[in-house]
Amino acid sequence: MKLRHIIIIVVFLIINVLIIMALRGGKQKTVEKDKSEVFIQTLPAVQVQNKEEHFNVEGYGTVTSFNSTDVSCEVQGKLIAGNKPLKPGVKFSKGELLFRVNDNEARYNLRSRKSGFINIIAQMMPEIKVDFPDEFEKWNDYMNDIKLNESLPQLPAWKNSKEKVFLSTRNVLTEYFAIKSLEEQLAKFSVYAPYNGMITEVFINDHSVVNPGTKIMKIIQTGNFEVPVSIPASSLDAINIGTRTEIYSTSGELKGMGSVVRISEVINKSTQSVDVYIKPVAIEGHKFIEGEYVKVAIDESGKYEGIRIPVSAVHDNSVLIYSKKDSTLSRKPVMILNKNEFGVFVSGLNDNDIVIAKDVPGYTDTTKYDVLIK
Repeated sequence: MKLRHIIIIVVFLIINVLIIMALRGGKQKTVEKDKSEVFIQTLPAVQVQNKEEHFNVEGYGTVTSFNSTDVSCEVQGKLIAGNKPLKPGVKFSKGELLFRVNDNEARYNLRSRKSGFINIIAQMMPEIKVDFPDEFEKWNDYMNDIKLNESLPQLPAWKNSKEKVFLSTRNVLTEYFAIKSLEEQLAKFSVYAPYNGMITEVFINDHSVVNPGTKIMKIIQTGNFEVPVSIPASSLDAINIGTRTEIYSTSGELKGMGSVVRISEVINKSTQSVDVYIKPVAIEGHKFIEGEYVKVAIDESGKYEGIRIPVSAVHDNSVLIYSKKDSTLSRKPVMILNKNEFGVFVSGLNDNDIVIAKDVPGYTDTTKYDVLIK
């Protein structure tokens, strides 16, 4: 074979190889391009298998005293502390003197009125002896029973209307009730604790001059607490007065038990929740403190059918359902019955429905998806 023929054959082979490589490269690019155009997103999903579940309604609340009282002054004078200093955090017992107001002037005025009252009775004694001889001893004993430093004794009962009119025209009745009014006012100069408790706030210092209406302090009852908790209105039918509860600290430690003592009949418009009031009882080794933030688990009555799914799967009280037929998504409404750290328990789904485990912003009902069922 001549050299010329060999060269022609080699060139021909080289050209064919180049053409084949070019064709294969173009086909690979086309395939890669086609593959990028048909990319399908894979979403996490849950296949529905409805079952019955008994669960607690959980909520958070602040421990508050059952009795909280703003103590104000009803008289005028200099404020004097009682058995304990007027300072926040000071504890007291029921019946203990909280504070008093200097009452010297009021006592002198009361004694003066009692002295005048004795004088009124003494002046009418001669007339009683003449007009009501059978009643003389009664009124004489009453006059002798009046003590300037003691409460005014109750008036003797009159026998007939004539005696009543006689007493009235001598201003006996008017003066008697005026003195009793002063005695009631004198009692207001000393303020005693209505229950075992503690001072939480003080608004005025000892030895200050106070007037009627002056706010002195705020006190709370210790050892008697309640916890208001907001629960979904949908759970209200399953909770009654006396329903048992468990109370935990914010760290998850069980602090006590409780029971529902009151249920509000007003629904919060913005949250669609209802306030339930719990009376807590601390377990051994624990105690509740005013203002403490706690978690409450209320034991609902009855069982509910549904499925617990991730919180991220629910959006505007609906979930995304995957269609095996055409690989698209559609929304389906659900009812939220419970929510805890494991997710939300919902009803309204059918068995074998495939629920997307997260929200898919911007999805369309024509976009194709694939799912990974967990």
